[in-house]
Amino acid sequence: MTDNRQTSWAPFVLVALALAIGTMGATMASPLYPLYERAWALRHSTVTVIYVVYMVGVLAAFLFLGRLSDRIGPVPVLKAAGLLLLLGLLLSSIAPGPLVLGVGRVVIGIASGLITSAATLGLILLEPVRSRHAALVASVTTMAGFGLGPFLCGFVAQFAPVPLVAPYLAIIVPVGAVLAGLCTLRMIRPAPVSASVSFKPHLGLPAPEVRPGFFVASLAVFTAYALFSLLASLAPSFLDSLIPLRGPAVSGTSVAAVLFCSALVQLPARCLSVRGGLLIALAFMGIGIVLLAVALRTASGTMFVTADISIGLGHGLAFMSALRLLNRIAPEDQRSGILSTFLSIAYLGSILPVIAVGYLADWIGLVPAVVTFCLFFAVVCLLLFPLAKTTLEPQRLPQV
Repeated sequence: MTDNRQTSWAPFVLVALALAIGTMGATMASPLYPLYERAWALRHSTVTVIYVVYMVGVLAAFLFLGRLSDRIGPVPVLKAAGLLLLLGLLLSSIAPGPLVLGVGRVVIGIASGLITSAATLGLILLEPVRSRHAALVASVTTMAGFGLGPFLCGFVAQFAPVPLVAPYLAIIVPVGAVLAGLCTLRMIRPAPVSASVSFKPHLGLPAPEVRPGFFVASLAVFTAYALFSLLASLAPSFLDSLIPLRGPAVSGTSVAAVLFCSALVQLPARCLSVRGGLLIALAFMGIGIVLLAVALRTASGTMFVTADISIGLGHGLAFMSALRLLNRIAPEDQRSGILSTFLSIAYLGSILPVIAVGYLADWIGLVPAVVTFCLFFAVVCLLLFPLAKTTLEPQRLPQV
């Protein structure tokens, strides 16, 4: 396979927009969950299952479709994923109950997984010569898109006459525009004639000497995704007891704030080393977890906002540092497999802990369940910190 780097930024920007719009569609439903709870009389566990089935779709895309970009190129994959995203948004907009909504979320998850892996690879391949910003652009764009989704959806739902329909329509229009733009983009990295498309799970690992650092970074992002997913799925349900303002715009903004902080912190932090960025990330996440538990126990809105910001900063630093690590340790011909492994570990953080806290909330109550969740992940951050210091020492990593 050949590298098709060029001097024009236009294809690079278009793929970045595809990544942004794909992630917007993925997270946009978060501020709608309290509305669904009231409209359909849902339990906390049902809300977390609806949230998690999207993540299952993402994980399925990584496991079974992860090699498509290597075989047919990222551009065709982005086009197919764009069509799937449109289908998922349409299904969600007409959902009469949790079953159809869940199906729509699965379809959106598959589309999002394809877009994430294909666009990340596409940005690396389309990055103009002498530029080395693909990892940073991919990381910032992913977090910004994730944040714009609930932010835009919350405000549309707050003021639109049909709050469970209008937000999806607001996302469908830009998805269609980006899809039309992708249709004008030529294919990059076409597959060799002898290559065949395989749907077998394809996960890769880096060289043995850098695997410990890879797993520590992946577990840090696992933690970051678990914290965000908690806030995205259940924070709208407990915000009423913490903040005097009400409505989807408020809950959407609280979820988006995590990801806006996640995106913005990466720009000034790009000069940090991989190890330095990950250590600071774990510190921010650990502090944010403790503050969130205290905020819930004391019903402090100020403490919740501080926790939201701290978790967002840690989220962004962890994701950025891990992507930079992958760019250093993953050989080009193994990059998609290693990226799929990394993203699969990350998204498991959005599935297993969130399902557990949802069912625990049905049993012991929402606040005690979330506090238990916080204590568990505070310990995880505490354990990962010394491991990151030793496994990500500069001499252990390949030089660039």
